[in-house]
Amino acid sequence: MKSSIRQQALLIVLLYAAIFFIAFAISKTLLYVFVFSLISILVVNFIYKNLLKIKIPHPISVTLSLIIYFGVLVYAFVNIIPLVVNQIGSFYEFMKKILDSKYWENYLVDNPELSKVIGNLADWASPRISELFNNFLLDFAKKLPGIGVIIFYSILFTVYVTIYTKWTTKSLPGLFPKRVRPLIEDFLTKLGNSLQSYVDVILLGALIVGVSFYFLFTIFLPEYTILLSFWGFITNFIPIVGVVIEWIPILIVTLGLGFKNFLIVNSIVAIVHLGAFLFFIFIMKHKADINPVLMLIFIFLVGLVYGLVGTFFAVPVAIFFVTLWNEFIKSELDETRI
Repeated sequence: MKSSIRQQALLIVLLYAAIFFIAFAISKTLLYVFVFSLISILVVNFIYKNLLKIKIPHPISVTLSLIIYFGVLVYAFVNIIPLVVNQIGSFYEFMKKILDSKYWENYLVDNPELSKVIGNLADWASPRISELFNNFLLDFAKKLPGIGVIIFYSILFTVYVTIYTKWTTKSLPGLFPKRVRPLIEDFLTKLGNSLQSYVDVILLGALIVGVSFYFLFTIFLPEYTILLSFWGFITNFIPIVGVVIEWIPILIVTLGLGFKNFLIVNSIVAIVHLGAFLFFIFIMKHKADINPVLMLIFIFLVGLVYGLVGTFFAVPVAIFFVTLWNEFIKSELDETRI
């Protein structure tokens, strides 16, 4: 039985996708360059679109968007990252001190059952945090020589793809047979719009959390304000799961603030995340037609195969397959029913 044009297009797209996923599994450097380049390109495009909205001409908007993006990165590497790195060691010692000293026993005297539960959790968590911290440092040291290569090629791809966006978008359908190109062009357009919406909302959410944490911890943990606000910003690039990863060290260190301040800080953190989460879900449901359960499944599966970096591009992978389903498989099924 002869396959339809839509079925042919689907098979070719899946073939290209399989090649990419296999290449990413073989070379982690290729995966890192792809993920960071994709995020960078979409963030630059976010800035570019907003510059166009205020009537700035295209060439100037492209130039300004690149200058703003890389200017922020340079500022972060010069002024923020060194502070974060300097605070990591003392923050780790601070967490260990709280877990070992069992501060919560002082303000949970009237509730020994709860104090015992927290103590058991602390006894379980303490050695695992030490192991995780040591493994992180060892892993980081091993990958340090390759970071320069990743940064170099990510910058290169970001600059060239941004400058030659029209050429790139017109050239991609050329990788497919002529008979399927109209379908591919439509698919790539919808995929690009969905990915852009995802990055827009995830970036805004991360900024909201990062800024909120900065003001919150300026009051309660001023010595770790930069570290915790940076931590909140970065972990929010991992939807849903990132909140859990982020909250664990916050829960630990706020145990040392007293019961009242512990409740205040974590209540504010919960409110901030609830607002950011509802905003994220609302936008993604309407812009990319993807639900939280599907995102969670892809975060688990992609993270399982590609590690921590995989969690950062798990949702884009989910968006890819949802768009693929809507454009090719669902349409083919609908036509078959008719």
